[in-house]
Amino acid sequence: MAKAGAVRQLALIILALFFIFPCMAQALEGNSSLVLLSQYEDAKLYKIDNLLVLQLSGSYREMGRQEGHLLKDLIHDYYNDSVVNYFIRENNMSYERLALDSLERFNHYPKRFRDIISGISDTSGLSLANLTILSRVPYIAPGCSAVFAWRDYSRDGSTVAGRNLDFYSSMEDFINYTIVCIYNPTDGSHSVASVCRLTQLEIHTGMNDQGIFLEANDGSSSGGSIFFPNRITYLGSFLFDYSTLDQLDAAVHSSKIDWATLLNVADEKEARSYEWATFDLKRAIPMRNGFLASTNHFVNPEWGLAQLQGDPDNTTLRRNNLLDMGERHRGKFDARVMMSVLDMDIENGGPSGDFTRLKVVAIPKEKVIWVKIPKYQNWTEVDLKGLFCNQQST
Repeated sequence: MAKAGAVRQLALIILALFFIFPCMAQALEGNSSLVLLSQYEDAKLYKIDNLLVLQLSGSYREMGRQEGHLLKDLIHDYYNDSVVNYFIRENNMSYERLALDSLERFNHYPKRFRDIISGISDTSGLSLANLTILSRVPYIAPGCSAVFAWRDYSRDGSTVAGRNLDFYSSMEDFINYTIVCIYNPTDGSHSVASVCRLTQLEIHTGMNDQGIFLEANDGSSSGGSIFFPNRITYLGSFLFDYSTLDQLDAAVHSSKIDWATLLNVADEKEARSYEWATFDLKRAIPMRNGFLASTNHFVNPEWGLAQLQGDPDNTTLRRNNLLDMGERHRGKFDARVMMSVLDMDIENGGPSGDFTRLKVVAIPKEKVIWVKIPKYQNWTEVDLKGLFCNQQST
């Protein structure tokens, strides 16, 4: 009798927890391999094999405090490995110069994103100046690839998205600091997932609760290397603030970029590519109705650009390889096929190489992503539906 009572009591406690923490219940339901490591306030830190999944919820300051508390030790390790050892000791960069440049950019951010970094500083024990440097370590680098298949090219007609993020070989030591960070703001904005490094504010690979997927590549080989420090085009704002591609399109056309960028976005029905120079913006219309490949150069003929000399970072070769693979797998693209495309080395007709630091596949319709960190974590599924706590349509 006592044993039966204890079992009933335990069942009631578990049931109560699921009512009290509905997001945690949804997260565990959609991700059976998620292991809860710790929690703080309304945030949870999970792990799938080696991949950390951080679910935040609250005001932007609160979400920053949650990240700083739950990842405190890792944040300090990352700062020492990247800023102290790599930038300052190995590359003789001045701390004062790094702090000055980073703080200047930080001060231009919208308040909500300054609040995130300030919140991390509150609980991590790392100063605001040090965190502004750390948050900018993983910036866009040349060599990235994006590929999208929909309509006649995907298995069910809905969009399958893929991206490779390439970085310098010296950055390989930092791959273990890659996480999936889910923001659930309580100000009415959309929930957003970012595949990023610790403390990284810039979102270069992400999806929101409406199934809008965004990824960004360097475009300086076509758009030039002019940088405007007084322009802050925080790409993550598009995911927090907009529910449809048309809304996002209007926002892009109302903004100026600080550095030449290829911005690629998708929902479950289509993908769009923006070739964004600091002085102009043009859409890259897909050569094939239902398939888009974007690397690091502009392809819209309206630019009037001459053919790239020397094919920097193999951008033309990678794009041509992706276009060929699009035809080879026409009508067959799903998550597994897209993974195989991203895994193909450039020498064998794919986009990848030793320079590839991160691979992501996304299904906007299902709000599911797969993440691969070469040499650290194989393809890992993360179902975002249960980790998004907002999911309202506006």
